[in-house]
Amino acid sequence: MEIDRAIRVAESLLPGSGPILLESDPRWQALMAIRPFVQEEPEAVWDFLRRYGCYADPTLRHALASCLLQELLALHFGTHFQGVVRLVRESKAFADTFARCAKYGQSEQPGNAEAFDDLRSFAERFRRESGSGQR
Repeated sequence: MEIDRAIRVAESLLPGSGPILLESDPRWQALMAIRPFVQEEPEAVWDFLRRYGCYADPTLRHALASCLLQELLALHFGTHFQGVVRLVRESKAFADTFARCAKYGQSEQPGNAEAFDDLRSFAERFRRESGSGQR
């Protein structure tokens, strides 16, 4: 499957070294290659996010949030939000990843928007308790 190939390419580059500062960074490009699969392969994307969304590098977490996690929640909020909640509550690093997400699509729908905002408030407090490093 094409999603498997896109994920293998990304995994061969991640976490990499140094910050992801430019969209021309091969790691950013690899994440963007996964993004088109969010609609049809959300479980594969979620599995990928669970593996990499807790890394110490804040620029990697930002890239994951802006390329994949916010898109996953925009398209599949009802299916994946509770998994996001669990991981945010377990990991300060993943809390930081989520806190970097924009809210749009299904995330903006009534009920979802309030849950998103509540979790973002929690995530921002949780990640500040002792920094936003690793678990």
